[in-house]
Amino acid sequence: MYKCLLISLFVIPTLLFADIYTYKDNDGKFYFTDNKMDGSYRLLSVYRPHLTLQSNRNYSFKAYQRNKIRFLPLIQAASNQYQVDANLIHAIIDVESAFNPRAVSKVGATGLMQLMPRTAEGLGVVNRFNPQQNIQGGAMFISQLLNKFQNNKRLALAAYNAGETAVHNAGNKIPNYPETKRYVEKVLKKYNALSLH
Repeated sequence: MYKCLLISLFVIPTLLFADIYTYKDNDGKFYFTDNKMDGSYRLLSVYRPHLTLQSNRNYSFKAYQRNKIRFLPLIQAASNQYQVDANLIHAIIDVESAFNPRAVSKVGATGLMQLMPRTAEGLGVVNRFNPQQNIQGGAMFISQLLNKFQNNKRLALAAYNAGETAVHNAGNKIPNYPETKRYVEKVLKKYNALSLH
């Protein structure tokens, strides 16, 4: 049985920790649920188990909505520079950090596109918490992966999540890691939804 949630101060913190869909009824009222019933339900937010509570403690749903708009020019600039679909960059950021530039994962990935220290260094990113540097670095990274995997988005995303070596060791297939499989599907779901608009 699914739960319909009316937006209130009590549910806003919850929205960042589950797949949340929005639905508008015939009276124009909006509802939120963690269970997609049919095609009229639109994905609003996705579950991000890799983010620490500390990363999300002071990050609200309003900040999430605001940042999705705030960082669009940086996403478009990176898209133009590295010839990567802006919707793909947008989808990666949404799944990786919920557009929280201060997000830190339990393994040390940081910022909007959750760059690891060594990866960031190789991409020329000096300050991983700087939104522009982080998005530029992440866009460069996914561009490199798309080139290496002949523009196969699934494999590039799997490599972004699990590492290029893991994909190669799996015979150039998505590694048999549940987290990576979920990650690829969530990014592509968000990407496909964005591409419809």
